[in-house]
Order: sequence, then C-alpha cells, then structure tokens
Amino acid sequence: MYHIISNPTAGKRGNKYCLELAKSVFDEAGVEYTVYETTKRGEAQEIAKRLTENGATELVVVGGDGTLHEVLNGIADPTVCRLGLVPAGTGNDFAEVAKIPLNAVDAAKLILKGETKKTDYFTVGGTRCMNIAGMGIDVDVLDRCRKGKLKGKIKYFISLFQSVLAFKGLKVSFQKGDEKIEKNVMIAAVCNGRQFGGGMPVCPLSEIDDGKLDVVVVEYIKGLGNIVKAFLKLMKGEILGEKITEHFLCDEISISSDNCPKQLDGEIYDELSFSAKIESGLNVYR
Repeated sequence: MYHIISNPTAGKRGNKYCLELAKSVFDEAGVEYTVYETTKRGEAQEIAKRLTENGATELVVVGGDGTLHEVLNGIADPTVCRLGLVPAGTGNDFAEVAKIPLNAVDAAKLILKGETKKTDYFTVGGTRCMNIAGMGIDVDVLDRCRKGKLKGKIKYFISLFQSVLAFKGLKVSFQKGDEKIEKNVMIAAVCNGRQFGGGMPVCPLSEIDDGKLDVVVVEYIKGLGNIVKAFLKLMKGEILGEKITEHFLCDEISISSDNCPKQLDGEIYDELSFSAKIESGLNVYR
C-alpha cells in the first residue's frame, strides 16, 4: 500500500495535475494507494508521523522541497521507510540532485520499479533536513519571496537581486578542525544536496550518499561590483574556487551567530540551534 501525501498548493499552478498523473500510473499498474491532501502548513509532517507510527513504510510525496521536508520530519524511523517523490514544487532542488524525473508520470513509474537507494539526510538542532540548510543572504532571499506576490522561479531571481543590494553580511563563528574561525559572511551553508533556490548550485561537489556534510562559507565582501561578481560565480557553480569561500567536509558542525533565522530545505526557522549532524539510512526511490 502506497500512502501518497500531496500538497495541493505546491508549485505555481498547484500540483493537482501532477497528482492525477501519478494516480493514473498507479491505477494502470493495479497497485493500492491512499491519498492524503494537506490543508495547512505542517500537516504533511503530522500525516507522515501518524502513518509511520502505525506501521506504514511506503510513503510518496507529491509536492516540492517544503513538503518533502515536512514528511521527512514526520517519519517515525527513516531506516525502515521507503520514500518516493513526485516533484510538483517551484524549485524541486532535491529531485534534480537525486536525478528523480521532474515529469510526474516518469517519477511515478520510477517508484513502481521498486528500487531504492540509501540516501543521506542531516539534522540541524534536532530538525531533519534533506537538502541544504543555511543562514545569511539565502534566508533574506526566502523572506523576500514569501512577502512578494510573484510566483514561480522568477520570484527567486527578483528577490535575489533585491537581497544583493540590501544585505550587509552576517557574523558567524565555527570550528574547522582545531581552528576556530570567525567571519562576516554572505552565506554559511551545510549541504547534503548541491543546489537551492530553484537551481543555484552553492555546492556542486556535494553527494547525497557519501555520508558527509559539505560546509560552504562565503565571506561577505563590500562593493556592489564584488557582490555581483560573487553571485555570478555562485549561479555558474564556480563559487567553491573563490578565495572568499571556505569549503570542507565533516560529520557534524556547529555554526554560531546571534539571533538570526535559518533555513532548512527552504523553510525558515526563527529559533533553532545551528548544530548539524549527518544521518544515513533513508531509502529513497531514485
């Protein structure tokens, strides 16, 4: 029995169409499934928690990175769950990195093949994260996206442009081996995936099954020209090679900053300790 958790408001047009396509594939295959449509923020987590605590092991998310984030945090024991994804969000960043088809029919067919792969995730202050967690300008961009009226990927780029003009850096401190580092940063990110914000490759070298966290810290530099140059490098996937960037792998890390919000899979958390630790064993259809 497949338990399909669907967010009808995901994506710029909603995901009703994607859900119907996935259902048609399941119907044609003659498999049993039940659909649970969310009506409010946080409900996908509640549904996943209730289902898995009662023994469900086959979950399918129809939605975007935010819905996937909620479901991941609701699963009672990720090591015994098999998780499928039919991408239907605005960015679908994790799906692209995991090479899950963005076409709903192909994504559903992939699930029906029955083959899963062990996939990493990580926790930040006890909250699970599938793709990327960060603080700095990425949170500023997301906050502008939420307040704006535009839909789709264009909202990310407009919000990014506004943030580039307004953001003045964030002071953070963290431990790298035996060295304590303090910096005024543009962004401090912990990555399992490679991209965020609908396709911006902050860490092209990251792998979702290597058992490691990729830490990317980009120092803030004054001057509009320098900031624009840095963001062009980011959007081309070339930021890791810049002198202003720290990039290293680890199993866990704590990054400290005074009273700043964080984002996990694009979801903003106002009060959360940025203490990240890699976790393994989630079975994902991919």
